[in-house]
Amino acid sequence: MTKKKSILDHIMAGIGYMLPLVVAGGILMGVGYMLDNPAVNPAHYGYNNVYAKFFSTIGSKTFNFMLPVLSAGIAYSIAGISVIPSALMAGAIVKDGTSGFLGALFVGFITGYLTLLIKKLLRKIPSSLDGLRSLLLIPLLTVIMTGLITLFAVEPVIGQINTLLNSFLKSLNGSSQILLGSLLGGMQSVDMGGPVNKTAYLFATSSLANGQYTLMSAVLAGGIVPPYVTAFASTIFKNKFTKEERARGITNYVVGLAGITETGIPFLVSDPLRVMAACIPGSAIAGGLSIYLHCSVMAPFGGIFILPLNSNPLGFLIAIISGIIVGTIILGLLKKTVAPE
Repeated sequence: MTKKKSILDHIMAGIGYMLPLVVAGGILMGVGYMLDNPAVNPAHYGYNNVYAKFFSTIGSKTFNFMLPVLSAGIAYSIAGISVIPSALMAGAIVKDGTSGFLGALFVGFITGYLTLLIKKLLRKIPSSLDGLRSLLLIPLLTVIMTGLITLFAVEPVIGQINTLLNSFLKSLNGSSQILLGSLLGGMQSVDMGGPVNKTAYLFATSSLANGQYTLMSAVLAGGIVPPYVTAFASTIFKNKFTKEERARGITNYVVGLAGITETGIPFLVSDPLRVMAACIPGSAIAGGLSIYLHCSVMAPFGGIFILPLNSNPLGFLIAIISGIIVGTIILGLLKKTVAPE
């Protein structure tokens, strides 16, 4: 008998499809910024020469498939291949809209279970018309119904939540910059690529247009912390992580160089309270120290690859390392020993 999948299984399946896009796209974008000179044209940073433009273009195109593939991966785990058209469509809507990562999760589940319902309703169609049912009726009906739900329910509701988060951050802009940097940095680890993470990132990105470069440095510092906290903790405290988690930790050593926070999601999903309790303080320390040490950067992505572009490279490293040390110690202390494999 096949074991029934849980909600967590479906989420992990979607993340499994999404992560390669995030990793490849993020690293390529980082290389693009590293090969460019922001002094040439700050408004087109990352695209000012042919080499930077090549890496930035293919990196951003790859990265932009993240949310549609997340939705499609979750839906596919639930209902099989017939969900792909509607799930990709819904994921593209939330990517271009305001509901973002959280919206992509919702439409993945909505599409999957809606497809199961439609399959059940259409099962009385004669077997001679199976081709018509699977190639036309199911995809067409799910695309229409999922589109309606996404546009008129998911986007307005989840988008409003993201808007409120952004408004809250703007209200803090005049307060202590160190406090704001800590908050933005800590938000990177709340959901590691989800709506809270992306709200902080977009807030820092918008500040670049106003000539405010310190907040972006704080966000990038906070975003580098989770991959390395999970990597170091799974290496140092081996008896508290499964074999699969230790393997993921090794991968995070490399991927973390590009500041790809999403690689910490599998650890977050499997043990959310302990991982958040460790990574959020670590990221907050990194973000706050980045502001305190007068770090600033014009590049909106790139992790360690854009270190030479930071106004204070040494300070940026100190901020990151401090956050990683604190987060690793906390996670090592909080995690429980796992059963021998």
